[in-house]
Amino acid sequence: MKPFSRINSFPISETRWLAYVTAGAASALACANSAEAEIHYSGHVSIKLTGNAQASLPLSNGASLFFENINFGSTFEQFFFCSIKGVIAGSARGEDFGYSRIFLSKLGLGENVSAGRFYSVAGNPGYGVLIHFWSDGPFAPPNGGIGRGFVGFRFNTGNGTQYGWARIKTETGSNYHVHDLIKDYAWGDVGDAILTGQRHSLQPANANSVAGSLGLLAFGAQGLDAWRTQCPEKSD
Repeated sequence: MKPFSRINSFPISETRWLAYVTAGAASALACANSAEAEIHYSGHVSIKLTGNAQASLPLSNGASLFFENINFGSTFEQFFFCSIKGVIAGSARGEDFGYSRIFLSKLGLGENVSAGRFYSVAGNPGYGVLIHFWSDGPFAPPNGGIGRGFVGFRFNTGNGTQYGWARIKTETGSNYHVHDLIKDYAWGDVGDAILTGQRHSLQPANANSVAGSLGLLAFGAQGLDAWRTQCPEKSD
C-alpha cells in the first residue's frame, strides 16, 4: 500500500488551487511588487438623506459621487438618484429601463464591481435611479421593506478607469417617507480590481474571487488556511 499522501486528501478544488499556486506564485508576487495600487475607503460616513437633500462624496482628482433625494410631498412622488460629477466618463452597474431611466443594480457583498453592464450616470441620462416613484427600483422600500445593498460604479478623470462601490440602505417610516442612508464607500486606483465591501488593498478578497484566492494561496500554508476560513462580513 502506498503511503498516505496529504495532498491527495484535499478535495479536488483545493488540489487544483495548489497546482495553480505552484505554477504561478512567483508571477503573482512579482505583480504585487510591481504595482502599488491602493483602495481608498471612506470610513463610516453614515449620511442620511430625507425630504429634499443632496450629498457630494469626494473621489480622486476632483471627481465626486453625487446622491440626490427628491420628495414632492406625496408617497409616490419620491425619488433617489446617483450620479458622478467632475469626470470625463462616469457610469454605474445597472439596467436601461428606457425613458432615460438607468436603474442601478443592487449588488451583494463580495461581488466584482467590474463584472457587469455599466451605463452612464455622468451625462445624458444624468441620473442613476435608485428609487423611482417610491415603488420602482431595486432599492425601493416595497421591495422587501428595506433596500439594502451596494452600488457599483466606475469613473475616469483623465488617467484611466477606476472602480468603486457605495453601500446604500433605504427604508420608510410610519409616514411612508423614504429615508436613505449612504453608509460608506470605496474606490480603487487606476487598474485596480475591487469587490463590493472591500476596504483595503491588502484585505483578503472573497473566496469566490479567483484573483483574491490565488493571492492568498501564493503565501503557502498560511494563505491556504486563510482561504479556507475567511468569512465575509455581513452587508448591513
